[in-house]
Amino acid sequence: MRQVTILGMLAALLMCSSSWAATYYVDPNGNDTSGNGSSTSPWKTLSTACSKVTSAGNTIYLNAGTYTDNNRCNLALGVNIQGAGKSSVTIKTAYNGGWGTGYIFRQTSPSSPVVHGNNEISGFTLDGSSKTLSAGIFIRGTDQINIHDIKFQSINNNAIWLEGYYDWSNNTMVEPPAYGLNDIIHDVETNDTTTSANNGPGERMGAINIGGMGNAQLYNLTINENIPGRGTGVKSVPGWLKNFKAYNWTVKTDVTDTNAFVFEMYNFLGDSEIYASTYYHTLSLNGGPQSLSAGSTWNLKIHDTVTDLTNVNLPGVVGHELSHNYLDFYNNYMAGIQGRAAGLWSTNYTTGSGVTHWRFRNNVVYNCGDGLHIVRGSNSYVEIYNNTFDTITAKPWGGSGIDAAAFSGSLSGTKIQNNLIMNTAAAPISIGGSMSNTLVDHNWFYNTGNGNTVANSSSSTTQTNNTKGVAPQLAGSGVRPDPYYRSASGTGNLVDAGINVGLPYSGNAPDIGSFEGKRLSAPVLSLN
Repeated sequence: MRQVTILGMLAALLMCSSSWAATYYVDPNGNDTSGNGSSTSPWKTLSTACSKVTSAGNTIYLNAGTYTDNNRCNLALGVNIQGAGKSSVTIKTAYNGGWGTGYIFRQTSPSSPVVHGNNEISGFTLDGSSKTLSAGIFIRGTDQINIHDIKFQSINNNAIWLEGYYDWSNNTMVEPPAYGLNDIIHDVETNDTTTSANNGPGERMGAINIGGMGNAQLYNLTINENIPGRGTGVKSVPGWLKNFKAYNWTVKTDVTDTNAFVFEMYNFLGDSEIYASTYYHTLSLNGGPQSLSAGSTWNLKIHDTVTDLTNVNLPGVVGHELSHNYLDFYNNYMAGIQGRAAGLWSTNYTTGSGVTHWRFRNNVVYNCGDGLHIVRGSNSYVEIYNNTFDTITAKPWGGSGIDAAAFSGSLSGTKIQNNLIMNTAAAPISIGGSMSNTLVDHNWFYNTGNGNTVANSSSSTTQTNNTKGVAPQLAGSGVRPDPYYRSASGTGNLVDAGINVGLPYSGNAPDIGSFEGKRLSAPVLSLN
């Protein structure tokens, strides 16, 4: 009987706990001195509300209107900020605390486990007063943060800086002692919220800067930083994102700057994914652990994205930098690049020992100076399957679908199979002398340089079952990539013409080229 009574008391306490949460109000016509935060006597500024509302579970509500607030909002654990909507609420702030702070701010010493922040922030536009404000939201050392339905504009360094664990020893190479968990950023817009200058933590600030997170999700982002002198779209350096999901992004960055990446990132683990997004500049992916987390298949999967660089007037742009271990890059479309579409190379201390377990498959590369460029490194387990390379122009260099002509380092056992390569200025595939035991098998070469023949400088390359000089029977109409690069019919000459490489297929054998019985789920571009 006593046990039943105790359980009943606990249930009653839990039911009553919801009544402890309160909502406090801010209004453009409120008063920070005489107001008490009630709906009838609101405060005037968010910074005042944050200084007074410090109990977890409480919410600060911003009524519709325009606010001027030049002080910092020190956000307590568990306190939520909810605006009436980003089209209804605008906060203008000239708070200028420099790097390491922001208009909405909290910095907690990192711990293991990371302290739960339990904050939801939403529903307003934040204007940094002609880039006077350094950062919009700056929160480090806590997790379980949900930032959504906010527009950020005219901010100097970052719209959002959000990190779980941070600043541990040798953090570019060593996994953090703990991860901040379950952070979410979604339905966010940025416009002119970053810079290419080094204002403290390094050059090329990101409109959104993240790191030290597990199970984080970033989705429905519209980022416009396509202004000279600005930085990157999203930045994660030194990174460390585990079980990360990023999707439905549209990112525009400075088309006059080769290094204004849409996403500059290091160190993914645990089948992290980036997908279903459209980019108007390139990815910079440099460095990641050479082992897998328990239970995962890849460290990172990038798939079903579109990259349109037709407006990037940068001859020689390096394209997507894809130097990461256990990377699966598939179902992507890259077009209009004056230089390389994508590349694998070791560039710094995090990839200095080379890249292993790297796969490039079912992608379409169209109208680029060079296709996939393999440059240097002590690399292993490289697989290139079922891609389509079309119109590779050699402007300003290269001209091959797969270009490893100048490869330096060590690379043994590369597999190049089931690719369609056509309309290239140089050889369909170029293989450097320091590559060994490369397999070039069941590929299709049409209207390419070097007489539809591989340019091979290695004595140990194996070439078998490659079709040369025969026109592929493609749909050849409609938008690229799909349906343009599909087989013209179920009996076209690419159908069942490939070899089993361990990927799913229908029919008697895999098709050659990018499409095997399904359409890309990414948006398509009409670039005819």
